[in-house]
Amino acid sequence: MTAEEWIGDRCPVCSYARISEDKLEGDAVGVGRQHANNGEAADGLNWVVVARYTDNHLTAADPDIQRPAFLEMVRDLRARRTPDGVPVRGIIAVAEDRVRRLPEDFLRVHRALTVDRDGCFYVVDEKRHVDVHSDGAQVVGLVTSSSDEREVKKIKGRTARNTRDRAKEGKQSGGHRRFGWLPADPKTGRRNNEQLSPAESPYLRTAIEDIMTGKSERTVTRWLIAEKVPTVKGGKWQSTTVRNMVSNPAICGYRMLDGELVCDPETGLPVVGEWETIATPEEWRKILRRYNGYYKVDPETLKGDPSRGVRRRRKEVTQTRKYLMSGYLRCGRVDMSEQRCLSTMVGNPVSQRAPHGTYACNASNCPGVARRMDLVDQSITKLVQTILSEQYAAKEPEHKEWHGQAILDSLVKRKRLLKAAYNDGSMQPADFFEMLPDLDSQILESTKDHEDFLAEQEAKDFLAGFTPERWKDFDLRQKRIAIGTVIQTVIVHPLPKGRSTRAPFDPSLLEVVFRATA
Repeated sequence: MTAEEWIGDRCPVCSYARISEDKLEGDAVGVGRQHANNGEAADGLNWVVVARYTDNHLTAADPDIQRPAFLEMVRDLRARRTPDGVPVRGIIAVAEDRVRRLPEDFLRVHRALTVDRDGCFYVVDEKRHVDVHSDGAQVVGLVTSSSDEREVKKIKGRTARNTRDRAKEGKQSGGHRRFGWLPADPKTGRRNNEQLSPAESPYLRTAIEDIMTGKSERTVTRWLIAEKVPTVKGGKWQSTTVRNMVSNPAICGYRMLDGELVCDPETGLPVVGEWETIATPEEWRKILRRYNGYYKVDPETLKGDPSRGVRRRRKEVTQTRKYLMSGYLRCGRVDMSEQRCLSTMVGNPVSQRAPHGTYACNASNCPGVARRMDLVDQSITKLVQTILSEQYAAKEPEHKEWHGQAILDSLVKRKRLLKAAYNDGSMQPADFFEMLPDLDSQILESTKDHEDFLAEQEAKDFLAGFTPERWKDFDLRQKRIAIGTVIQTVIVHPLPKGRSTRAPFDPSLLEVVFRATA
């Protein structure tokens, strides 16, 4: 039987279904019900559904979100045939706003339905044929969709306001489930992301602890994959997924909204949410300092709490380097004018030509210096382990206060008073804007000193009680942190004249420049 014979005298139409988010478990129940209603209505009209188009978990309220099935349906309607050659002349949907809600949606559908006089559109819930061919249909449709667009904006505004209000009250406001927490359960009244998951939370806690001890996101990612732990959406673990997971303020009960930490307007302190937490605020702040390239902290709004004034940056965090000594090595070749090259040496991976990998000078105007990567790494590692054992073996973690806090507090207070004087009119604008840049620069420098101090303290605490046996448990990032506490740079000198490149490795050609604090 051909498609035309099966259709007979019935009008061939497509069934369109869309839902912003199907909250029911299992199959897509919401859109399935829409298609079922469309099919029943089509039978009563002597129509036949020849194609189904479904956009699940997609809103029609945002022009930046493409609806693949909607676009495919419009294309097929305009062609009056599906890709399989089955005739199609119209649309049937449970509600008009399932198909279109924005003016541009209406225009697309209208143009597709009016390529000839056979186009038709039926709305099931209203039991109404939409007159797409009358002279006023386009005007009415555009006015209606414009009203819908305004209503969409109102709904989005109310939703955003409700989200802010609930966040200030410390309540959850929907959203997708976070890794480490249980989903909502209507039977027990449990809300989404309210209780920790017994299965996932131990993995989340271990990831947090690994990041706090300096391990890289890559290391944590590989561990989660090796443990066969699924992500929330069932996808593959990525370093960015791990970073976002452990740095989410929700782990300690805080909430970030529109890139800003939600704080109580009266006390100025972060609002603590009504859900189970897996880390302390101090631990989250420690992780926050790790990502000082991903978050921006405004010291003027700290007021003794380093989590205040947090803003999320779009800038990505610098990834961990691939090789142990990358960035530490400098070329020691001397040119004709007795000047050292001192260019950064880069790591080259293992190849047939260099089976052990090499570090080589990266300067285009230098004949170059190169060394076997494995031998350089072994030599520097042995030296670093010896020094760390001498300096940190007997040390205990210490909690020292930053000696510059009083200065930073005074600078922040000066800026606050300066702004108050400008706002109440007791200071001329010209004087205010003349003094502000210098004060901002001083605050910025002092804040940078604070961050550097905390980073150094964390490195020292991480190395307290060091023994060479601990080295094998460090990942690449931790090893580089350990090296950085001892070594500032290493100058790699060229081989002396007459010495063969096949001669045994000479560690004396590595000139180590130690850090002044080492």
